Amino acid sequence: MSFRRGTVYNSVNEITGPTGWYRVNTSIGPVVIYVDQDYDGGGWVMVMANRINTGGMRLLSYVDAVGNVNYRTGGSQNGANITVPQGIAVKNLGLGSINAFVGVDFWDDLSGTGSSNKISVVQYVTNTVGAQLNQTSTHGRRYRWAFDSFGTQKAFQGAIGVSDETGTGAPGLFLSHASPGYNLTTYDRDQDIYGANCSTLYDNNPFWYSNCWSGNYFAGGSYVNGPHWVGSSSSEAWNYGAVYIKRTNISI
Repeated sequence: MSFRRGTVYNSVNEITGPTGWYRVNTSIGPVVIYVDQDYDGGGWVMVMANRINTGGMRLLSYVDAVGNVNYRTGGSQNGANITVPQGIAVKNLGLGSINAFVGVDFWDDLSGTGSSNKISVVQYVTNTVGAQLNQTSTHGRRYRWAFDSFGTQKAFQGAIGVSDETGTGAPGLFLSHASPGYNLTTYDRDQDIYGANCSTLYDNNPFWYSNCWSGNYFAGGSYVNGPHWVGSSSSEAWNYGAVYIKRTNISI
């Protein structure tokens, strides 16, 4: 995987190199991100990723889920994983060795500029750990949707479905959480509609919980600690899942 050492881009749109890791300036500060340059015109930024049985993004605080770029390695079923600095993640680890949760306040900047006022989201699941977005032949399911912005409690605003790219149905993240506009909940900030904090029921993982979840990419607790497409059954758990964003022209 490539990494442009010493180069800091002011926008994802400036990047013309191959798929890999890049340093990009944002309104919050410089970050290191993974950009897929081979899928549908390039410029797709990875904002979420999880490997099965690694603890997901357990105990990710609300402050970090909103305002930090978070990479984790190691971990075990419902166990501890290790936070790694952005530089270490890209220098020593590949996609098959990290989980990711890019703070949602970065998403607007990192989606780049395009002809639509919406941010496009493409998400997929696969049994090939670390499979890239452009490795579409490995994807068991892939779906594209879009949204306008995040609300004050970090709910997706104006979410719409765009394309079922594998003909396998909409994911729970879009259908049951983004489209209805549920808030982001973490173990230390309960913003869901359930009587208890849903995050604490699922290994303290962050998610846009409702009552409580369908298609959680992190899961845990009494369920398989891995990315789910929909529902919560073990048959819906995959070895790897990722979410990418880019601002593109939306045609429905």
